[in-house]
This record gives sequence, structure tokens and C-alpha cells, in this order.
Amino acid sequence: MENAKGGLFTVDELHNNFHAGKMLPIFFPNKDPATSPFLPKKVADSIPFSSSKLAEILQLFSIPPGSSVAKSMEDTIKKCEYAPGKGETKTCATSLESMVDFVSGAFKVGPQDTRFITTTHPTMSTASLQNYRVLEAPKEIKSFRKVACHPMPYPYAVFFCHYDEDSSETRVFKVSMVGENTKDKVDAAAVCHMDSTSAALLNLTDKHGKSPMCHFFSAGDLIWVQ
Repeated sequence: MENAKGGLFTVDELHNNFHAGKMLPIFFPNKDPATSPFLPKKVADSIPFSSSKLAEILQLFSIPPGSSVAKSMEDTIKKCEYAPGKGETKTCATSLESMVDFVSGAFKVGPQDTRFITTTHPTMSTASLQNYRVLEAPKEIKSFRKVACHPMPYPYAVFFCHYDEDSSETRVFKVSMVGENTKDKVDAAAVCHMDSTSAALLNLTDKHGKSPMCHFFSAGDLIWVQ
């Protein structure tokens, strides 16, 4: 389970090794999902969000050009401008309303008929690599489509959201664990990329380059399901 230290594991390992009582070495980053606040949609839509307007954006937020923050913002905008992959639909939601609208459109239902899965660790105070004891067998979250939304580095909340047209390419599980040293309780969201090509592009294959890998989502990363 060397891969588990980096939060990586195969689907077979998920089924065979993640049983109640099993101890696994895992690193969970202690990431605060509330660092960047959401702006109202009307305000967010009025702010430029493109590489061509980067200088104007930096001036608006009083960010020094060439600083690490400016570089992170530039990287975020560029990723948002990348063309989607084959069979992928994507957007960068600059407001909560925009994210909900994208998710509702993906499922073709109202917001009240969707929910999100994420990793929660309400008692975790510091990030550390330690052994975690699995409390119960992983539970698969069934949904005809899964929409992943990842928080991006920016002065206000920006989520990179995407989904694949072929829902069979992604499987989602919830795993409950407790830290051996800190006794931190973690309810982790695990995502398995079943398509070998997509997994290879994400560098999520095993050492033989064949078996698609699974990984844990950090707190703040969302998986929307129906």
C-alpha cells in the first residue's frame, strides 16, 4: 500500500484492503475550503476573468505583478481557458449560483434534486501522514452522472467543475476512518477513474500503467451526484 501514502490505490485494493479494522498509511492535507469567499453572481460577473485582462485584474485586487499570488491567479485563469478533453464538459464557476446552474444543467434537474459528496474531517487540527483505521467497508455512491468541482487559487471562490459524458468512467465511494495518532475522524470521498486513458492523462495508473487508480478528494473538493 505504498501508493496509499499519497492517497492513491486501485479499485481492487479498495475492495480488498479497506475493510473494517484495517490500518492504512494516508496523508490528508488540512485544507480550509472557506479561505476564499463566494461573491454574489452579479458582482462576480462584473469582474474580468480572462488572460487578456490579467493586468487589470491584478490592479483591481492590488496584487503585485510577478508575485506568487499573481502567478497562481494566472495559472487558474489559464486552466479555466483550456479546451475540454474528449467527452468532457467543463466550466469555471465564479459564484455559487453559477456552480449550481452548471450542476443542474448537467443532471437536467432542479438544484433540490442534487447533492454533493466531499471529504470531511471536523476534528483534524494539523495535516500529517499517519495510519488510519478503517471503520467500515467503503460505500459506493450511485449516480448516473458525477460532477466534480475543485476550488482554485483566487482572491474569491472559483471552482473548476467538469464531468464526463460516460458516467461509467468514474466511481465514487465514501470511506470512514480514524487516525491512529491524533484520533482524527475522517469521512473521505474516494474517486476511481475507470477509463485507462483518462487515468493515464491524470497520472493515475499503477506502476505497470494498466490498472486505473483511485484517490481521495481533499476537503473543499466536491462531487455532485443525484
